[in-house]
Amino acid sequence: MLNETTIRIFLVDDDEIDAMSFERALRKSGLNFLLTHCNDANKAMDEIHKVDYDCVFLDYQLPGFDGLALLRKFKEAGITAPIAVMTSQGDEKIAVEMMKAGAFDYFPKVEVNPENMLKIVRAGMRLREMEIKKLQAESALKENNTKLNAILESTKALVFSIDSNLNYTTFNTIYKNIVCNLFGTEPILGLKAADSFTFEANRKLISDCFQRVLNGEHLSITEEFGDPDKKSNYYDLLFNPIVGEDGKINGVVVYGQDITERKKVEWEILESKIEAERTAKAKSEFLSNMSHEIRTPMNAIIGLSELLLKENLTDKQHENMKSIKYSADNLLVIINDILDFSKIESGKVEFENINFDIFLKIQEIRKTFIFKAEEKGIALKFRVDDKIPQFVVGDPFRLNQILLNLLSNAVKFTKEGTVSLLVSLVAGKGENVTLKFDIIDTGIGIPKDKLASVFESYTQAYTDITRRFGGTGLGLAITRQLVTMQGGQINLDSEIGKGTTFSVQLDFVKGVVEKESSAEELIAELLEKRDFDGMRVLLVEDNQMNQFVANQVLELWNIKVDFADDGLQAVNLLKENDYALVLMDLQMPVMSGYEATAYIRDRTNRLRNPEIPIIALTADAFPETKKKVMESGMNDFVTKPLEQNDLYSKIKQHCLKTVKA
Repeated sequence: MLNETTIRIFLVDDDEIDAMSFERALRKSGLNFLLTHCNDANKAMDEIHKVDYDCVFLDYQLPGFDGLALLRKFKEAGITAPIAVMTSQGDEKIAVEMMKAGAFDYFPKVEVNPENMLKIVRAGMRLREMEIKKLQAESALKENNTKLNAILESTKALVFSIDSNLNYTTFNTIYKNIVCNLFGTEPILGLKAADSFTFEANRKLISDCFQRVLNGEHLSITEEFGDPDKKSNYYDLLFNPIVGEDGKINGVVVYGQDITERKKVEWEILESKIEAERTAKAKSEFLSNMSHEIRTPMNAIIGLSELLLKENLTDKQHENMKSIKYSADNLLVIINDILDFSKIESGKVEFENINFDIFLKIQEIRKTFIFKAEEKGIALKFRVDDKIPQFVVGDPFRLNQILLNLLSNAVKFTKEGTVSLLVSLVAGKGENVTLKFDIIDTGIGIPKDKLASVFESYTQAYTDITRRFGGTGLGLAITRQLVTMQGGQINLDSEIGKGTTFSVQLDFVKGVVEKESSAEELIAELLEKRDFDGMRVLLVEDNQMNQFVANQVLELWNIKVDFADDGLQAVNLLKENDYALVLMDLQMPVMSGYEATAYIRDRTNRLRNPEIPIIALTADAFPETKKKVMESGMNDFVTKPLEQNDLYSKIKQHCLKTVKA
């Protein structure tokens, strides 16, 4: 049994936190193991030769050279220990390359848990045992040719040889039994060996291998022998030339091993991966549908709250509406956390490269926390190193998400004192810059034994955190993934009762200085009257409450709205009326938004304006949905719950020419 023997495991991973998580999963699995950890590929090449490891785990992304290159170097060096590859991504092409290079398994780091570790190590040990048996049998065969007959009969492998005329010169009992069992023939010394293989494909393959080895090649094949429809097994066969005293090749010796059980293990692993991918896809589709179902009523709640807050309410009514709006916004944050985590798990996060003002971004983030800090009576300290270039190229949205997550935690867990964000320049060579973001608080702190686990999914430092402070337990897991997926680093230091420091390091490219808007332009934008002069718009939406909320907003901007409950009603209205714009929901009965758009864009259907701007209204925030929207022929999209400024700017952008009612 695995737990009765110390299993020697070698881990190559440059991420210390991931290494701790890996070791913790092994401990919880019940395995009796001895773990050696190396964080550098070059060091790993030296270490691998010191111990005969039972199982090796490689991180795909390593400094120096990647896991694929290291795997190949291990194989070139003759390392026979089973090797599994871990990665933060789920790229199928990488998986195929790894398996081709000799890995027995490939899995994302999110699957590092006690159950999976036990299963993977168990599979590796089985492969290891088979490999050891194979090597032992080969070694025994080469040790002493004078004891050939004894070795042939003592090994569990099949062995036979032929002369230059392709006739049998020797074979062991195991080989004889296999031939009788699979082909119904009996090998006879001095007769053609290929004749024993009664199935044409097997006979042709064996004959070809004999000829190649007689011409000087050394071959290794894995093949299914027998009748695939009835009875067959898989074998690893090694073909080596027999060289006479004159130096000429005068025969071929074949050594083989039944690997049917190993194949079954490989199939089990493959089936498990397929099932995991199927589950992940089902989960993604489920979350997409749940996003739509949850965001639809959230659209009404948030939209009506915003509208009512603009009314002449009493002070008490105004406070009550603010509480409703605040609660709805918090619920939306939780929904977004769950969706973000799902996207990261499935490897569907995409990063932008946008030129943006880093100083302005930090100012915007500071404004987000001013009122909350004042409410709690804590100080905010934001400082940006003046050596940092004003404009950089990167993903401002993901940077915003990372800093908001960390600052939200800092403010949440700080009762008194200060929360600080310090941005400094770490390196700046040529066009590249490395920035460090230190988020420092004087809050409750985190115990030393919890520092690694706080980055795990659904984990809090204290068991009552969710009850006391709220949250999903996903924020830090999402943050770390967003940092590492951009090639960055995140570190944590904390002391109970004194506070916590998160340090994030990210690379950017120096950006281009953009023209700043003048004060007059900014004031004009703020004072702009949102009046579309009675422009006529078609709103296609099957939810009556969403129709009501959208209509309330659009009427404020002097837009006349016609309604369609599904895509079919929409195309019929577009045949009869002129509109400046279509606001199109995606998921509707009778005819979806995608189907309606395809019908509108098809000129053979002779609508009045097949080029009419169409803006999707989608409660599905997944990136693949947004991509599908644009590919379907729509011009833009707005995510529910509707954000009024976003909706206004999109309508203004696509309606330069308005149609009067």
